[in-house]
Amino acid sequence: MSTAPFSVPNDDLTPWPVDFTRLISALHDMDYAVDILVPDKAAGAVFDRIPFLFSVDTSGRFFSIRALWETGIRPHEVGPWVFAASDSWNREKYFPTIYWVTSEDDTVHICADFTVNTSAGLSNIQLKENVNAGLSTGISAIQYMQHAADHTLSLPDVTDDGALTGE
Repeated sequence: MSTAPFSVPNDDLTPWPVDFTRLISALHDMDYAVDILVPDKAAGAVFDRIPFLFSVDTSGRFFSIRALWETGIRPHEVGPWVFAASDSWNREKYFPTIYWVTSEDDTVHICADFTVNTSAGLSNIQLKENVNAGLSTGISAIQYMQHAADHTLSLPDVTDDGALTGE
């Protein structure tokens, strides 16, 4: 982010730089409760039983809203369904991008990343619209992947905490 001084506009239409503090303020203005996970770097919240991570890169070029599904599945158990489902989503939808990573406990985490370019700044309206878009598309993406897993793996359901249930 630029260290040059700038004036904060007194309207909701003028774009201005987005930093972590401004992102958190926008979330609070929208009546969303978030927990600060790493001061000045990352915050988290749960929406529709799906955990989200909010962050702004240190240079102020973008902010990210990441939805996460901790599947509880080991990498060798996912088979090709996770690739096929995420590839299908990514080809069909532009936002968010779905991918998977292996967690520290050697289970698959499905991530849905919604990233917004902030290099030109965002107005208050643009910031809040992008937050809403990131949350709604993140929920849709994770639910899509849970549905794909349920049908592909013949699992009966996803538990309230998002873990897959087995038979």
